Amino acid sequence: MDGRLTKGGNIPWPHRRAALTVAGLSEGASVLAFLVTAAGKVRTDDDFVFFNNPAVPGVAVLGQTAELDLDLVPDDVDRIVVAVVADDADPEPLSSRALEVGVEPDGLRVEVTGLTTERAVVLVEVYRRATAWKLRNVSAGWTEGFAALVRTHGVQVDDDGAAPETEPTTTAPDTPAISRTPAGAPDPRSPTAEPAAPAISPPTVAAIGPTINLRKPGIDAIDLGKRTGAINLRKGQQVTITKSFRIVATCTWPRTTDYDIYALVRYRDGHCETVATFGTQGNERNFQLTTRDGAVRHSGDVGRAQSKGWRRKQATPDVGLETVEITLNSEILAVVPVVYSAQSNGGGSFRRYQVSMAIDNGSGDTVTIDAGDASDDEDIYTCVPGIIINDPDGVRIQFLELYSAVGSEQRPEVGGDLIVAMDAGPVNAFK
Repeated sequence: MDGRLTKGGNIPWPHRRAALTVAGLSEGASVLAFLVTAAGKVRTDDDFVFFNNPAVPGVAVLGQTAELDLDLVPDDVDRIVVAVVADDADPEPLSSRALEVGVEPDGLRVEVTGLTTERAVVLVEVYRRATAWKLRNVSAGWTEGFAALVRTHGVQVDDDGAAPETEPTTTAPDTPAISRTPAGAPDPRSPTAEPAAPAISPPTVAAIGPTINLRKPGIDAIDLGKRTGAINLRKGQQVTITKSFRIVATCTWPRTTDYDIYALVRYRDGHCETVATFGTQGNERNFQLTTRDGAVRHSGDVGRAQSKGWRRKQATPDVGLETVEITLNSEILAVVPVVYSAQSNGGGSFRRYQVSMAIDNGSGDTVTIDAGDASDDEDIYTCVPGIIINDPDGVRIQFLELYSAVGSEQRPEVGGDLIVAMDAGPVNAFK
C-alpha cells in the first residue's frame, strides 16, 4: 500500500497481524493499548496494555510499537485502541511533536494532526465491521492526560477519593496511579521503577463554554460503535444507529419559555441548505420549512399563536417541543440541528431550561443528548447539541454541545469537512 491515512480516515485491514510504530515521541512518552467492547470499555483492567502489563492475547506493547495478532483477539473485543501519553517531564503538549504511526506490513503512514494541548492521544483504532477488520486514524485526546485517557476506556485509577469516569476535556485529579501491578513487576509508583509511570499535569484548559466553537465529527469523539435501543450520549462520544426511512430529531425544554430549532443540511455536492421557521436580518421572509428535495422537513413552530398556517399551539404548557424530520438520501452528508432562543424572547439560560435533543430512527433506537455543560449565562442564545452524519453503514450521531458567543445571534455554519463553526453565519431575525 505505502500510502497515507489522514485524520478521520479509515481503511479495510485484511492482515491478521500488524505492527504499529509511533515515531516522533519524546524519550519518556509511553505507548498504550486498550482492548474494548462495543461500549468502549475494557472488560477488566487486564485489557489495558502498558509497560507493566505488556502483553495480552492478541496485543503486545514493546517500547514505541504495538503488535497485533487479530486471530488471538477475544470475540467480545470490538476494537483495539492504540494511544500515547506524554512524559510528565516534558512541558510541551504532544502537538509539539511531529507524530506519525507506521503500520506494517502495508507500509501505511498514519498522520497525527489537529492536536492542540493534548497530553494523552488516541492515535488509531483497529475495529470490527461485521466479519472484517478496519483501521481508523483517530488523532484526538485529552489535555488532562493519562487519567482522562484510562478512565474513558474503563480502567480504574487510584486517587484521593472516588473518581467519576472522565470524558475528553474534563478535569482529572493530579498524579493518579494505575490500580493494578502484576506480581513480580516494579510498582509504577516507586521512584526507582523503570520506566516511570506517566504522571498528570494540572489541567490547563478552560471549562466548556462559548469560547469552544469548532468540532469535527469522527475526529475527537470516542466511538461507541453501532448500538441499539435507548442510548444516552455523553460529552465526547459518538454512536451509530440503524439507518431507517425516517429519522426524527426532537428538541425539548421544560417550563414556559420559547426556544426554536432549525437545521443546517450539508450536501455532498458542497451546498448547504437551512430549514427554519424564520429568516435572517435583511431576509426575514426568506426561509424554508423543507429542503428543496423535501428530504429534511421542519414540523412547525410550537408555542406561538396561530397567526400563520405553519404555526401550532403548544400541546403541553409545561413542555416545549419541536422536531425536524429527516428522510436520508445518498446526496445528504450531514444534518446539524440548532437550538435557538431569540434575544427578544427575554432571558433564559440553557442550563436553567436544560434543553435536550433526541434522535429516533422509528425502529426502537433513540439517542439522547443533554445540555449537561450549559452555562448559566442568559445572553447565550444558540446551542448545537450534536450532528447527524449519513454514513454508508448507518446514521452516526456525535455529541457536540457547542454554544454561541455571549450576545451573538449569528447562525453557525457547517463545512464540507463537517467542521461546525459557531457564529459564522448570518444574524437571525428577531422574532
